[in-house]
Amino acid sequence: MGVNDQPKNPETERPVTPLRAALNQYRGGFIAIAAFSSLVNILMLVSPVYMLQMYDRVLTSGSGETLAMLTLIAVFLLVCFGFLEWVRQRLMQRIALALGLNMANDVLASAFRSNLASQQQSSTQPVRDLDSIRQFMGSPTIFAFFDIPWTPIFTAVIFIFHPLLGAVATFGALVIFTLGMLAEFRSRLPMRAAAIEGLQSHQLLESSMRNSDALKAMGMFEGLMDRWRGRHRRSAAFQSAAAGRLSALLASTKAFRFSVQVGILGTGAYLVLQGDLTPGMMIAGSIIMGRALQPIEQGITAWRGFVGARQAWRRVNALLEGFGADPDADATDLPRPEGKVEAENLSTVPPGGETPVVRGVNFTLQSGTLTGLIGPSGSGKSSLASVMMGVWPPSEGALRLDGASIDGWSDHLRLKHFGYLPQTVELFEGTVAENISRLQEPEAEAVIAAAQMAGCHDVIMRLPGNYSSPIGAGGRGLSAGQRQRVALARALYDDPAFVVLDEPDSNLDSEGQEALAQVLDTLRERRITTVLITHNIRLLRRVDRIGVMNEGQLVNFGPRDEVLGQFAKPKAQARAGRPAQQPAGPAKPIQVKYTQ
Repeated sequence: MGVNDQPKNPETERPVTPLRAALNQYRGGFIAIAAFSSLVNILMLVSPVYMLQMYDRVLTSGSGETLAMLTLIAVFLLVCFGFLEWVRQRLMQRIALALGLNMANDVLASAFRSNLASQQQSSTQPVRDLDSIRQFMGSPTIFAFFDIPWTPIFTAVIFIFHPLLGAVATFGALVIFTLGMLAEFRSRLPMRAAAIEGLQSHQLLESSMRNSDALKAMGMFEGLMDRWRGRHRRSAAFQSAAAGRLSALLASTKAFRFSVQVGILGTGAYLVLQGDLTPGMMIAGSIIMGRALQPIEQGITAWRGFVGARQAWRRVNALLEGFGADPDADATDLPRPEGKVEAENLSTVPPGGETPVVRGVNFTLQSGTLTGLIGPSGSGKSSLASVMMGVWPPSEGALRLDGASIDGWSDHLRLKHFGYLPQTVELFEGTVAENISRLQEPEAEAVIAAAQMAGCHDVIMRLPGNYSSPIGAGGRGLSAGQRQRVALARALYDDPAFVVLDEPDSNLDSEGQEALAQVLDTLRERRITTVLITHNIRLLRRVDRIGVMNEGQLVNFGPRDEVLGQFAKPKAQARAGRPAQQPAGPAKPIQVKYTQ
């Protein structure tokens, strides 16, 4: 059952949230914790009962044997108390750890899908939210919420001593409980605002630090700090406001709790003077009152952590409800594609956008052919590449590989059959071999074969650790050209059936471009369907067909020589002094600059 296949509560018929469904798997553990908490709270009566017996039995009888026996029993029960307290804490910590580990894959996968859908720069916040939930569940402060239900029971015990003592205890418990509710209402808004501002400031800093070279080179760091400082100050101000309100309520709670205990002792002393209460009951009542009010005070102390965990809980639930469905769950294990690609009235809107960047595109790529894609900047070439690789979904029309929708190819099949070199090259933290093998366990023969096919084997062998050379996050440690050639090897790893290369020569020197030209020849020999986005005329002469993009539309698509000839004719006419014939209609002329 996926995270979105939520069971329904039989009483309310409302769907259970994904995290609640996950917690339900540990229902037995929570029942055990509740049982241990009951025993722990019962054993909290050992100390007041011991005091009661000391004052009312031992001191009046003067029996040393009774004192020894009561002391041994009390020590044994307190040892049991300590053991049960340890057991319930360890059990809760194990549940918190298991929940975090079991939900980590779903949360990370949902964050990844959310990132693709919104093109955000960071997907780490949901993982941090899950850690916040786990840390709060595993902390001792959570047991205040297990112990609070025992407050009325302890108050009832005080009523047994005397109704007047019970009335004082009830009044104190109600006042402190009211202060606890005030902590919720007074801190809710500032803590929520602090969380939002803190999240935004963290995302700003995280995304900006990826461009630390540009920040340093152009002196932009102070500008970044000014932007970050404003958000950070707002977050700190809201946190300070919430902390100030909570600390005031906590101080009031402590002062009032001491006052209630003084009131209990004073009332008890009065009843002792009246002969309605024993001295032991007076002392025991004061101790029990402290035990009754302690969980409420602890709950107020833990409230800040509880609110943070609750906000994280809601964010993770919203993420799982929106992006928890695994699109590969029902995917068919398709055979290796032959490589025929068909687009029918294909349009797409970028994630988070409203205007189509690819509109009404139609083409057919026969298996094993090389197709060039050209057009001015912003014409939709890279956007079309993103759709062909399944990164962006079509908003209209269809894109099929061997008759199957591009969305129907699971990640497992993409790993084996798709190769992609994006315009912006990103490598991952790890070794060169791990990057080429697409973060799988590197197979030496396949890794070396991909590097040799990409023409970068010699480049890698010149690195200090060759294929074991470490690469920092984002490809740090390699030059731009080296990163591009390693990324090309990654795209060719394990002999894919469909490859898209987006500006693969943008960072290459003459040696790299020569190697890239040989790569294209190899792709043709192996009949690997390839789409090449470039303005390099030398590379374009190696393709079979060329498509021309302009303003999101495929305005021309045909054999290589025919399309290139149409662009060469206006230039020849211009050199001969004749004006080029303009096409009829309002369409803007297409200007494509070629490089040699």
